[in-house]
Amino acid sequence: MKILMLGWEFPPFFAGGVGIACYELTKAMSKYDDLEISYIMPYGPEEKKLSDKFKIMSANSLHSSEFDELVNVNIKRVSSMLYAYDGPEQYSKRLKDFMAFRNMRSLYSKDKSIKEIYGSNLIEEVYLYAQRVLNLCKNMDFDVIHAHDWTTFPAAILLKELTGKPAIVHVHITELDKTGGSGGHEEVFNIERAGFAGADKLIAVSEFTKRRLIENYGVSGDKIEVIHNGGISDLRCDFDSKSSFECDDKIVLFAGRVTLQKGPEYFVRAAKKVLEYEPHAKFILAGSGDQLPRMVYLIEELGMQDNFFVLGRAYTRDEANKFYSMADIFVMPSVSEPFGIVPLEAVAKGTPTIISNQSGISEVLDNAFKVDFWDVDEIAHKMISLLKYPHLSNHMRKSAMGEFESFSWDYPAKKVVDLYRKTIH
Repeated sequence: MKILMLGWEFPPFFAGGVGIACYELTKAMSKYDDLEISYIMPYGPEEKKLSDKFKIMSANSLHSSEFDELVNVNIKRVSSMLYAYDGPEQYSKRLKDFMAFRNMRSLYSKDKSIKEIYGSNLIEEVYLYAQRVLNLCKNMDFDVIHAHDWTTFPAAILLKELTGKPAIVHVHITELDKTGGSGGHEEVFNIERAGFAGADKLIAVSEFTKRRLIENYGVSGDKIEVIHNGGISDLRCDFDSKSSFECDDKIVLFAGRVTLQKGPEYFVRAAKKVLEYEPHAKFILAGSGDQLPRMVYLIEELGMQDNFFVLGRAYTRDEANKFYSMADIFVMPSVSEPFGIVPLEAVAKGTPTIISNQSGISEVLDNAFKVDFWDVDEIAHKMISLLKYPHLSNHMRKSAMGEFESFSWDYPAKKVVDLYRKTIH
């Protein structure tokens, strides 16, 4: 069985929840002897071969004889400006910066015939990318199309219409999740809805996501298969890795994109209440996003500058490990989280975890405190309890780490492969 997989980020080349899920899923699926997976993404390095059965190719890579041997297709160089976690504003800014750079370079370049055509906005680029994928893959041999996230949906549906092959779309997040359940970019929403309608089957990463698809996108429930994510395969439980930030100071961590979806404001406001009982507690806000300036202002307004460390950029994997190791508590107060792999990173480091009820991982992670994202008083109460009572904290650490091993990707991979077979036949 040959799988054509369309994604838009992929570790170790990119970082992020969707990329980790794509990587872990395909790695687990590559163990199946009867599967061949061709993974195509809009931007990335030259083609990489991860195993005999699993190859990765970016849409802007050059022709490769190695890939040609697998699919017997001539690859031409095509480009895309799609990046991980792009929104319309981010795309427009990066395109403007890129074109300014290209124009400056052309002044000093002897070869002025180079022309690269990108969409003037994110939506246009998504449709241009779909045409490039169509040209690249229309003669490839595959049995099923598996598309990850909205930027690949138009490409998947075009391929389905051209080839008659079934299309499965994997819903890791929706536009409504990104905006906390309301609003969002209308054209992105319309692309999602068209992709959901045109696909043969949908994979939702949680029951939370399935409800969103039914209630907000009008998808029939019998078209949706819920397959929860696994964890991160290279994480290892490390109960004794805890370090100290400033001697005996207790540390509470928020790590993720600083956006409305992730609920950073509820973390900051809960911290203020915690300091009334634990004045020496320290708080780490790690990550970047459009809400970061507002959070910095709020921290100053509440007079907590001396208790907060703000890392105002995306953090590296090594930095994440250090943060989890030093933290006494990890908090994910997401407003709308389809799944949320990050708490598993905290669990692996033995960090007691507080997660919102409005997250998919709350359906499968038992040994964590669960609260409504908006209940700042309850979030603060849970923080204080874990900071004040070492026995409670140690019990949660041990219980969660005992549960960690159950988050293997073998089971989700088997369910996906079973869905392929059922959809094809």
